[in-house]
Amino acid sequence: MRPTRYRIRVAAVAASLTLLSALAGSVAARVYHGPTLTALVAGAALAAFGIGFALRNRPTWLAGTASTWGLAAYLVGAFVLTADGTRPLPQMVVDSVVNAVPRTLTALIPVEPAPDTVGVPIFLTWIAAGLACEFAIRYGRTLLGCLPPTLLYAAGLYLVGPNAGPVIAVAVAYCLLAGAALAVTSAPPSKRPDRDAEVDGGPAKPKATVLGSIVGAAVLLVAVAALAPLALGLVESSPDDPRELVEPPQLTDIDINPLSRIAEWAKRPDQELFRARLDGDAWMRLAVLTEYDGVTWQAGGDFRTAGSVLPASGDGDFTAEVEIIELGGKLVPAVADPATVSDLPVAINLHTRCLLTPDGLATGDRYSVGSDPLTVDTEAAAGARPDLSEPVSVAIPPNTPEIMTMIAEYITATYDTPHERAEGLAAFLSEHYAFDPEAGAGHDYPTLEYFLEAPLEAGGQRGTSEHFAAAYAMIGRLVGLPTRVVIGFEVPGGESTVTAGQGLAWPEVSFDGVGWVRFDPMPVDGATPVPPQETLEQLEESEEPTDDGGGDDGAEDYNDPALEDDDGDFDGESDLEDGRIPWWAWWALAASVLASVPLVSKARRRLRRRRRLRRGTPAQRVAGAWAEVLDAAARAGVKVGACANAEEAADRVAALEADIAGLPALVNRAAFAPGSVGEDDAEAAAGIALSFERRVRARVRRWKRVLT
Repeated sequence: MRPTRYRIRVAAVAASLTLLSALAGSVAARVYHGPTLTALVAGAALAAFGIGFALRNRPTWLAGTASTWGLAAYLVGAFVLTADGTRPLPQMVVDSVVNAVPRTLTALIPVEPAPDTVGVPIFLTWIAAGLACEFAIRYGRTLLGCLPPTLLYAAGLYLVGPNAGPVIAVAVAYCLLAGAALAVTSAPPSKRPDRDAEVDGGPAKPKATVLGSIVGAAVLLVAVAALAPLALGLVESSPDDPRELVEPPQLTDIDINPLSRIAEWAKRPDQELFRARLDGDAWMRLAVLTEYDGVTWQAGGDFRTAGSVLPASGDGDFTAEVEIIELGGKLVPAVADPATVSDLPVAINLHTRCLLTPDGLATGDRYSVGSDPLTVDTEAAAGARPDLSEPVSVAIPPNTPEIMTMIAEYITATYDTPHERAEGLAAFLSEHYAFDPEAGAGHDYPTLEYFLEAPLEAGGQRGTSEHFAAAYAMIGRLVGLPTRVVIGFEVPGGESTVTAGQGLAWPEVSFDGVGWVRFDPMPVDGATPVPPQETLEQLEESEEPTDDGGGDDGAEDYNDPALEDDDGDFDGESDLEDGRIPWWAWWALAASVLASVPLVSKARRRLRRRRRLRRGTPAQRVAGAWAEVLDAAARAGVKVGACANAEEAADRVAALEADIAGLPALVNRAAFAPGSVGEDDAEAAAGIALSFERRVRARVRRWKRVLT
């Protein structure tokens, strides 16, 4: 009877810990697409525990070796099950093992089960189940056997992070399984009848068991009392996301600023980039650029690894099959809006819905994209308001060229509705500027100013689609339109070879309830452009006030000598009434105003300093601290030119013998990587600026300190 009871207990422990390991491994499946990962980790837990249970009476090294080979075989089987079959098995296995961790953490949620995203959960589940079997079945330590699944459970919660809500039922089921495993093994090893119970070399002493229980209970009470406040604090806090620790897929140099490729394509229009077979005529997008700093257009948001089915998409009924020839880079051309991708690993930017392949495009690569082509309701767009919900789409960098402002004023004065202004701006650029494939690359403010304003004989007023699209986008923002720049290709339906001559940039405007609408500012072939100065000068002339010399409408002529008396006074009055303000009061008022100028100046400087150092984002406050340093240096007699960078300015300021070490580096970070600047950096920059101002105050001339 006792051997039968023992075997029942062992079977109960094995079943409980197997389910415990499977449940712990399935915690991570909450951020995966479909039930595939849940089934895989459950199978891993069952296989690992089964191998350990079958070899529980064999040497440990034999069980470990068998478990290792079983894990390898199970991983290969899982890789084959979730692979798309486009790569050789050895290459696929090596790539999945090497890149398992970073791709799991950078994968877009919901994560698509793929060889490189299922490896980590399966591996950890197998290890947890194997260790649980060794501790609980081979050595009879059930409590210790519950530890590996518990650690796996915690790892799953960490992987999920804030990307899924709590599931109370899973936690309750886990506790019940652990309690059941501990309950059926309450008998000490000395009372177990077979050889599995004799691992520790003899029966346990009852006194030692009781003493150990008392000590364990005391330690547990102390731990609960000490950790309870910490646990209560964690309940209300948001968990950390481990994906923030891993850098997402990065762009190459030509992909960071893809707009610069337009000039290269314009000079080699016959270069074959890729072959495409489309269900119909469409625009294939390569990149969508929304952020502009006066120098370059860039895309906003990060790329996240995705599976064959992209999130928040439709059915993808419109199919495009592509074969790469000489396109290069990592950006993947696709018809908007992409819904499915096959035969190519991709990452997606959810902000722009553009695609990227982490390994880059190579000649011969083939893939298929299913899309939901974007349709525009032209009637709704004609009466719609601009969509101003995204601040980045209306942001205007400082130092806008005057010619852009002049064109914006012309468009505003000529057209009424937002849609009319968007169409009018496209018509203005197409009528007044010419296309030139030999125009140099660039879309910074000086280049656009030269394109818009320089004389035709000097090379101005002509450019590629890069210049037309970039100029349209910036002038559109001055008019009040949310704009962005798109790089892509106009591809006919059916099968065709896409050349560099089909690549171009175009602007888009966002309308409320309609979405992004494409506009074409490119000139018509063969059209002779009209110099823009003629149109803009006509606007200035029409706005000048005119004097028609008409009647006076009965108004008095205050220059009529007949209204003056003999002494030259109007209306025969020689003096003001007795209630007039004395002349000395005016002098006193003027003296008071002059005396208050220094106070107003000082108050203005204090308010400006407070605004610069205490308001805005950390990056803006670092820039404000730098402005305070330059102002203080200028007051002390050291002026820094506007074209000097942070290091050059620091060298000039060093003449004042006041330390600003560390501030130039913070300024550069705030300018080029504002997201990396934190509150501590802003406070440090403010402290440096205030200390610098106190040190150089003695060098400021006395009259300037008093008056300003």
